Amino acid sequence: MPDIHITVQEKTAHVLGNPEIVCGNADYSAVFLFDAEWDAYETKTARFVFAERGIPQYRDVLFSGNTVQIPAVYGTCRMLIGVYAGDIRTTTGAEIACVPCITDGQPVHPDPPPDVYAQLMQLLRSLDKDDRAPVLAAARCNAFAPCAAVHTEREE
Repeated sequence: MPDIHITVQEKTAHVLGNPEIVCGNADYSAVFLFDAEWDAYETKTARFVFAERGIPQYRDVLFSGNTVQIPAVYGTCRMLIGVYAGDIRTTTGAEIACVPCITDGQPVHPDPPPDVYAQLMQLLRSLDKDDRAPVLAAARCNAFAPCAAVHTEREE
């Protein structure tokens, strides 16, 4: 999990180095180095501010300690990460560059429409037991190429 290190001194958050977040990934963590002012706050909230396809957004993530997972973002070129706690202590936003990912155009793979699912189920039900076995084996092992090869050899 890639770590992005952020110092917090006198309520000001600064990113160490020049990290980049590749949009569409949720394996990044923000690791904070807080000054003594934050010692009284075990639980904090990280705020992630960005513009997704031009629309201002933010995500709040509650965390303890000094590390928090950064949520996946899409279609943005930068993110601000800050922290707040108590009633109320807050930081500035530390700016991090974001670069586009291959799925920015369609970040979520949609489920097939219900009619496609129904058609597939109907097709499976229509197969006799001998024809169904290679398909079910492929579905269980998620290895369609070897199963297709076995099925092709059987037909010859």
